Amino acid sequence: MQQTIGKVAYLIVLISIGLLTPLTGAAANKSLLKSATTWAYQLQGDVGHIASSRADMAVVDPDHAGPASRFRTKAGGGRRTVLAYLSIGEAERGRPYWKRCCASGSPSWLTGRTQGWSGNYVVKFWEPAWKAIVKARVKSFLAQGYDGLYLDRIDTYENVKAPGGSRSAMIAFVREIAAQARNIRPDAAVVVQNAEELLTSDSYLAAIDGIAKEDLFHGVDHNGARNPRGMVSESVSLLKRAKSKGKSVFVVEYLSGSTARHVAAEIRAQGFVPAFAGRSLAN
Repeated sequence: MQQTIGKVAYLIVLISIGLLTPLTGAAANKSLLKSATTWAYQLQGDVGHIASSRADMAVVDPDHAGPASRFRTKAGGGRRTVLAYLSIGEAERGRPYWKRCCASGSPSWLTGRTQGWSGNYVVKFWEPAWKAIVKARVKSFLAQGYDGLYLDRIDTYENVKAPGGSRSAMIAFVREIAAQARNIRPDAAVVVQNAEELLTSDSYLAAIDGIAKEDLFHGVDHNGARNPRGMVSESVSLLKRAKSKGKSVFVVEYLSGSTARHVAAEIRAQGFVPAFAGRSLAN
């Protein structure tokens, strides 16, 4: 009995001086993500204010922000989850890989089509050469200390036809990325953005730890207007399915002022975690 008490006391001392955390490994990282009540999302501009914020979770672009170490500690203390933004459905000019793959020619996986952002091109995401680029970035980002991945442009599957079906190909790709990340780092968190219709797939849900939804209540046409009621209801229902399976649900709205305050209350009433940003994600 005394020996057991001694071991417990020793562990408490280690925790108190920071040599051991109460949760370790995958349990710790997933617990931090699941318990997040605030988050921040910024891909451009001065990300210093994220580093000095109290946000429980932050999404930044490693190509712009550098290693994760500067973002790990919240203002006032405490650990935050830091996820690396990664587009898996578009190739982007200005990325480190662009000169190697695309500056002098067009590989078979690259299309000339855009989906709203100039310089971002739809890819045939199932082709091995594109997958190799994505996997190299996954490896690089995790090596820079990121707690996991924030996967964007999953909805590209709607705009390109894969052999055997684009929906199933995208689900398989996300599962492949998640497996790679966790092979490198067992506690790696995987959060996907949009394409909430894929949440009807149990195998897809099993591969992810959370989903983030843009423009849930406002701005689907990028004009700040309220979205149609049926659209909102359908998305909320799908997001709640993820929530019921233990997945974190984050929402980003591109609003400000009193509208943002009202919508924040709506988001929290659904059990989701709100954030507000400029649409350029520069602040």
